[in-house]
Amino acid sequence: MRRQISTTFLCLVFLIIPVASTGEEISKEGWQVPDLKNLVPYSIVIQKVDGAEKVIERFHTPDGGHVARISGNGKVYAYAVDRDREPPIDYLLLDADGSGRFTKRLKPDEAYMIPEWVFR
Repeated sequence: MRRQISTTFLCLVFLIIPVASTGEEISKEGWQVPDLKNLVPYSIVIQKVDGAEKVIERFHTPDGGHVARISGNGKVYAYAVDRDREPPIDYLLLDADGSGRFTKRLKPDEAYMIPEWVFR
């Protein structure tokens, strides 16, 4: 009887407590990066972060949004995309391994670190 109550309790706990989601989507082929051809940045911010020169270039897009191209030590590793120019951003694309494919797509509240390959 006691074991049955414990099993029932565990089942109820799993139904009540939501499973944590990382908000990270992976595409082995890579997500399509924004086309910034012929666009001029309206803002450029340069910072030293964890020993890397981090550059954030912000662009207005023709469809009314904006994109931030993020690089470290001259290597582009992320794009922040916002279709309506209102916080928060819609998503962030990340090249996690330096392959040139932006395989990770993160939700706006997801934290990320500069990938290790940027420091090599």
